[in-house]
Amino acid sequence: MEIIMSETAPAPEPTAPTTPPETPPADAAEVEKWKALSRQNETRWKAASKELEDLKAAQMSDADKAIADARAEGRKAALSEVGTSLVQAEIRAQAATAGVTVATDYLDLGRFLAADGQADPEKVKGYIESLPKPSTEPKFPDLQGAGYHRGAGPGVTSMDPTELADLIAGGRFL
Repeated sequence: MEIIMSETAPAPEPTAPTTPPETPPADAAEVEKWKALSRQNETRWKAASKELEDLKAAQMSDADKAIADARAEGRKAALSEVGTSLVQAEIRAQAATAGVTVATDYLDLGRFLAADGQADPEKVKGYIESLPKPSTEPKFPDLQGAGYHRGAGPGVTSMDPTELADLIAGGRFL
C-alpha cells in the first residue's frame, strides 16, 4: 500500500502555544500539605533505595563483597588523607569569617572529619565559636601627663631650669 501525497494538500499549520491558566495563590494549609507529602515520598524513596542496596549486597558473591569492601576502605583512606587539608581550609575560612586567627599546626584535624572523610562544618563551627573573640574597641594610647603618667619622665626630679636644660640636652648634665 502506497500513500501518495498530493502537492495541493495544505501543510498543517503550527498551533499557537497555549498558556496555562493562571492559578490562584495557594493558601498556607495547601503548601504544608504538599510539603508533608513530599517528605513522606522522600522517606519512602530512601527506604526503597536502602532495601535495593541490601538485596544487591545479599546477592553478591564473596569475591564481589571483598572487592566492594576494598574499594570502600581505599576510598575512605584517600578521603581521610585529603580530608585533613579540607578541614584546615574549612577552619581558616570560618575563622576569617568570624574575625579570629587560628593556628592549625598543633590541632588534631582528624577530630573535625565526618564519617565519610569530608570536613564536618558543624564541628568546625563549634570550635571557632569556642575561641575568644578579638576586642572590637581600639586601644586608647597611654598619654604622658594624665592619670598614672603624671610626670614628664623618670629623669625629672625637680623643675629647676638648669636641670631641665641638661635633660633636654640628651640626658647629659652640663
